[in-house]
Amino acid sequence: MTFSHFVVLDFEATCDEERPPRPQEIIEFPSVLLDASTLDVVDTFESFVRPVHHPKLSAFCSSFTGIEQADVDAAPVFSEVLHRHHAWLRSHGDPNEMVFITCGDWDLKRMLPAQCRAAVPPLPRVPAPYRRWVNIKHVFAATTGKRGRGMASMLTDLKIPLEGRHHRGIDDCRNIARIVVELVRLGAVVERP
Repeated sequence: MTFSHFVVLDFEATCDEERPPRPQEIIEFPSVLLDASTLDVVDTFESFVRPVHHPKLSAFCSSFTGIEQADVDAAPVFSEVLHRHHAWLRSHGDPNEMVFITCGDWDLKRMLPAQCRAAVPPLPRVPAPYRRWVNIKHVFAATTGKRGRGMASMLTDLKIPLEGRHHRGIDDCRNIARIVVELVRLGAVVERP
């Protein structure tokens, strides 16, 4: 299938060094939208998300992500952010003609469904466009013959400098988008498995 856009997504979530809080909740919902034919950045979306089950971020979480307590305290709850993100996608075309790109399967296979269940009130299901994605690690491996171990190592292997702060969602999205562009330049075809 040919896609109109690639939606690069990389959530940040509540975390702690010893044991992640249960339920773990999304605290940053960022995306970079790439035109699938030109690979130009069309737009970006970023919102912090206020956790409701464990509203106080651990010191480890703030240190790891760079997200401060004040950022999430002033943020909308998850269901509102998901609604805004979906409206943002629709403002750029038909979300069913877009495909998400993630670095791994955690964001959309595990975290988003868990967050929908943990939302207050719970969301009955993950919206359709968010149920299909391309794991850029697989595209990287198919294109380079090397194992895609993570964003930072793929950047290093492709000789692309890391920009911004690693583990800050919007910066990770921008870096993953740069990986996508370079892989396509090297001949990769980005398609769902």
